[in-house]
Amino acid sequence: MIIRAELKCKQTGCEADPCAVDKVIELPSPRFKQFSRALLADYDFIAENKNAIRRDDDARHCLLILDAEGTDGFLVDPQGYNYARYSAFVPNARSLLTPDMAIDHSYLSSAKPWWDEGRDEMLRMTLHVDGKPDYTLILPADEKYLDAVKAYLDIDVFADAMLCDIRFKVPYIGELIRDTDCPAVEDYNDFAEALEDIWQKDGMLLTYAAVLEAEKPETLRRACDLLRNLDNYQRITEGAYGYGQQRLQETLGLDDDAIYELDGYMDFEQYGQDCMENDCVAKTEFGLLRRLAPPFSEQTQGQQMFQ
Repeated sequence: MIIRAELKCKQTGCEADPCAVDKVIELPSPRFKQFSRALLADYDFIAENKNAIRRDDDARHCLLILDAEGTDGFLVDPQGYNYARYSAFVPNARSLLTPDMAIDHSYLSSAKPWWDEGRDEMLRMTLHVDGKPDYTLILPADEKYLDAVKAYLDIDVFADAMLCDIRFKVPYIGELIRDTDCPAVEDYNDFAEALEDIWQKDGMLLTYAAVLEAEKPETLRRACDLLRNLDNYQRITEGAYGYGQQRLQETLGLDDDAIYELDGYMDFEQYGQDCMENDCVAKTEFGLLRRLAPPFSEQTQGQQMFQ
């Protein structure tokens, strides 16, 4: 079947020729809408069907993704990737189907919940319930997805499932969290949401790692509280010299020009070292760390204060 539509690459904007449809796939309407909002995310229905697309010189070959409860669709040429590298929205695409075109309905099953691939995966775990297939839970997730997972496992609360093989997207973060209280799925989800908030902020993951090493939280909830309160910590990256300049600016309200004028007349290195001692700056594997309010006051096991 040939559909006349110009495909565009979401990354380059380059246009391509009209294409032939090699396979038609229906998605549940909520998933189709999510796909339409995040075409560049990886999707299982593309990864599992990209090899069904033929290659020849006569036409560009594509997948046609349909809304199971609507008439619209998307033409997709992934070019070997797991996302819609080239795509075109096709209004009323269902009306263009010919009688000989089979439709793959396998992705309509609501038995196994699907996670919103448009979000960053912060952690995953395996849920085990006797008599049910193990399910890989990916977090963070919304309440609708979590409720669907409980329905799939036929449980009322996640406490009825065994949590196994918990893996953090950032391994060193997971290694720094030791919780002996057996956190609930809801606690893990709260933590994943907080981690997602800082995921793309420069330096924040290293700051959080330093905080975990210095504070040594004993529960996941405490680790989450620290994560949501990172503004109370400062990871020092410029050494004593830079710290001395910064603290002098904070104390006296000096601007950069004034600090420049003082260079050569003041020992910023020594001043910075004195400030670090007074501020109880802690040494961690991830750099020097200052807690603003209240300052670190006591050494914890394995932690050395700056001297």
